[in-house]
Amino acid sequence: MTIVDPEWDAHLERFPEATFYHTRIWARILAAAFPDVRDESHWIEVGNARAALPLHTWRRLRGLLATCQSSFPFLYGGPVPRRVGRHDLLAETLTALPQGRRSLVIVSNPFAPGEIRAPKGISIENDSTHLLRLPARYEDYWDGVLTMAKRSDMRRLAKKGVSVRVGRTREEVAVIYGFYRRSFARWGAEPSIVYPESLYQAMLDLGEERVRLYIAEHEERIIGGTFVIRWNRHVHYHAGYFDHEARSLRPNILLQERIIRDAIADGFHDYDFLPSGGNPGVEDFKESFGGQRTLIQRYGYRAPLHELLHLLRGRFFHTWGRAAKLRRSPPQLNRQAVRCTRS
Repeated sequence: MTIVDPEWDAHLERFPEATFYHTRIWARILAAAFPDVRDESHWIEVGNARAALPLHTWRRLRGLLATCQSSFPFLYGGPVPRRVGRHDLLAETLTALPQGRRSLVIVSNPFAPGEIRAPKGISIENDSTHLLRLPARYEDYWDGVLTMAKRSDMRRLAKKGVSVRVGRTREEVAVIYGFYRRSFARWGAEPSIVYPESLYQAMLDLGEERVRLYIAEHEERIIGGTFVIRWNRHVHYHAGYFDHEARSLRPNILLQERIIRDAIADGFHDYDFLPSGGNPGVEDFKESFGGQRTLIQRYGYRAPLHELLHLLRGRFFHTWGRAAKLRRSPPQLNRQAVRCTRS
């Protein structure tokens, strides 16, 4: 059935489990930022009912590699609603999607929980996000969720002159994006997916009031920023990037406080910190703001060519790492020899 964007999004708004990443707005944002991502979203008909299924195929190497994903890049997906009568449409979707030359990644939705038995050939990887159920009053959050130490941190940073505001201009996006690009040098390499600046600009342009850019400043200088999605009673911390030189000012603390305060004031139901990539420090930070670990699952299938390249890449990095270690060893031995001689 042909997708009519207003009809699709109006359908989603009937279900609390739907997220912004299911919407046609997000599909348009992806189309603006990723020319190699093809939209294959469609309706699922179940008797007299139907469900919306977002799907996007990411093509690389002129189409030799293709991955069909629930919501690019690796964000929540699956059908909405997930269940119709006795039908678990997530399980049925995984069974119906072909396993051939295209790889597959479907990320489950924390607002439509429930584990399933994966069909033959589909792998399951456990992951988690952190969800904060927002109280009706900010005072209840401040007094009942935040620790005394966290409240002290906020007061201390505010006294140092760190402030938070909402921004929107292209120049502000460029500054925040610059923090992201400069972080690659600290990581020692580029990530497997480098998000273009056009993604964040499209989020603000096409998302309109549903997307906010919160900016942290100190002495009239931008030191960090966070892209936040607000839709269907859910608030998502989509991405945040910070000036490494200002890390002692810890801008993300006051950013989180302002995001949560605004969400409570505007009547949102929950705040989703999004997955942490298995980083314990990041997970501890989210839990210090009241985030509760919530299970999600990634269902996947790796096509034969994709699997071969994955194995070859793993062997390459293993060999490269051993060679690099050997190259570093002689200087270390020489320095030890010098120290022994001088002693």
